[in-house]
Amino acid sequence: MGAKNVEDVYPLSPMQEGLLFHSLYAQDHAVYVTHITCTLENLDVPAFERAWQQVMDRHPALRTAFVWQNLEKPLQVVTRRVRIRIDQLDWRAFSREEQDARLKEFLQSEQNHDFKLSKAPLVRLTLFQTGANAFQFVYSHHHLLLDGWSDYLLLNEVFTFYEAFHAGRELHLEMPRPYRDYIAWLGQQDLSQAESFWRQLLQGFNSPTVLGVDQSPSSLPSQDETTIYFRLPVEITNALRTQARRQGLTLNTLTQGVWALLLSRYSGERDVVFGATVSGRPIEMKGVEKMMGVFINTLPVRVRVPSNVSVLAWLRELQLAQLAMRQYEYSPLVQIQGWSDVPRGTPLFDTILDFENHTAGTSLEELG
Repeated sequence: MGAKNVEDVYPLSPMQEGLLFHSLYAQDHAVYVTHITCTLENLDVPAFERAWQQVMDRHPALRTAFVWQNLEKPLQVVTRRVRIRIDQLDWRAFSREEQDARLKEFLQSEQNHDFKLSKAPLVRLTLFQTGANAFQFVYSHHHLLLDGWSDYLLLNEVFTFYEAFHAGRELHLEMPRPYRDYIAWLGQQDLSQAESFWRQLLQGFNSPTVLGVDQSPSSLPSQDETTIYFRLPVEITNALRTQARRQGLTLNTLTQGVWALLLSRYSGERDVVFGATVSGRPIEMKGVEKMMGVFINTLPVRVRVPSNVSVLAWLRELQLAQLAMRQYEYSPLVQIQGWSDVPRGTPLFDTILDFENHTAGTSLEELG
């Protein structure tokens, strides 16, 4: 990119550094590329394209590329202007079955279609017209740009602008804080306080908790990765949410408690550690809930499963521990590993629990 088109340059967050490392290490595999698809009807395509461009212009994170060659530390580079394009294909001549097959084939090909990380935008938009007024839309981006909550913000903003432009109205939304403000905030944090917290939390724990299930070659899936989806009935989900609220607990606490019990049962250990994905958005940063970027972090959760304490009291203790950890969610996992008694080169945990409570609506389905 030309120097005249550079708006800003700043370091990566620790999570971004990890994502970049694994992306480069994977080479031919498009890891950390997220795909979201949705069905749209009666779409005003010019207004839709304009809405996407408007959002790209508003958020530096969406105009970011990454450079690392011949540098001591990688950097993210924000370009001043990025022209977003929606690739359009006409599938109206195909039957519904053929359209479904082609969409499945396209999404599979997207899994192997990586981005050139040094060139913005790391976003791809594809629109398939499937009927007179029906479209399938696929939005892909590299995880280096956005986390799941940012995806929700992005899509909400796109459709807000779209509705205005489709109606012939101009819309002026308040400008959100740029992602560089979060990077600056990270640089101001005192890691010595975080070190004291994590050393005390992990003291005496020296071996990852392994999920004790059969992992013999015959039991492993034939492919590199297998995803199994399981949906709880709405009635059960609502009952769990109601019961948790009644007891002053979050659904996340309840889920972590269940996972800790399972780990304890299958590992035979009463002192277990697993990873948990946290939002990472500092509550003291004004406007952070509207910022786009990568804020999530994966942190260790240590849980002792006693035999003589009521489940409710134990869950409340677990929730208090979560609250205590909130102020140190910025801690780099690689640093925490070094502060623990687990030998270097050995993972701190063997399993990760990713509890997400954001949604972009029932018409959107995350496939990546």
